[in-house]
Amino acid sequence: MLNCDKERHAQAALVCGEAFQRLVAEFIPKIGVIKETSAQAMSNELGDLVACATNLGFAIELYLKALLIQLDLRVPQTHDLRTLYDKIPQPVRTVIQDVYGTKWPEQLRFLPYHRVTLATGPLKEPQWDVYKVSPSLPDLLARSKDIFQSWRYVFEYSQPEDSPYQFYHFEYGLLWCAAEAIRVEVMVRLHGTGDVPPTSSLAGEP
Repeated sequence: MLNCDKERHAQAALVCGEAFQRLVAEFIPKIGVIKETSAQAMSNELGDLVACATNLGFAIELYLKALLIQLDLRVPQTHDLRTLYDKIPQPVRTVIQDVYGTKWPEQLRFLPYHRVTLATGPLKEPQWDVYKVSPSLPDLLARSKDIFQSWRYVFEYSQPEDSPYQFYHFEYGLLWCAAEAIRVEVMVRLHGTGDVPPTSSLAGEP
């Protein structure tokens, strides 16, 4: 039974998510040529990067919520991507992860730069860590769970306890593949109910 306090529409969530994702597609190819600068003198390109990360995170959130609506499950009032993903039944997650697993190795071959790190803090350049992580979808969504919230507020600096710098990671190659895998599952299910026509790709794919 869906939440009785709000009426939700899976197709509307899907359409909105696709709109946010199309905005991301326009900028992703430009990420690799962004010049370094300080947060105090942030370039337009870095502003575009922040918008790109925020929009892609929100697109994934909308796809996950559309899927929960389609499955007639409760939609948590949260932006946390991993929390939303964990609410999806395991058989459906398995299908999504299989699609994701076929997409990310191919996608990363076409994106020589597939992740970026933004550091805020002192003007001195930080010590960059070697960023080796698991590409699995659950792990990716756990690492990027708060991307919609954290990247929106990069202009607010709070010094962490263990470092003078605050780091923001944007794994845009893997996140794009995650968005596509979840979007396709929503499309297939909505098509099965006759709500939307089938589609194979998103206009503006990077």
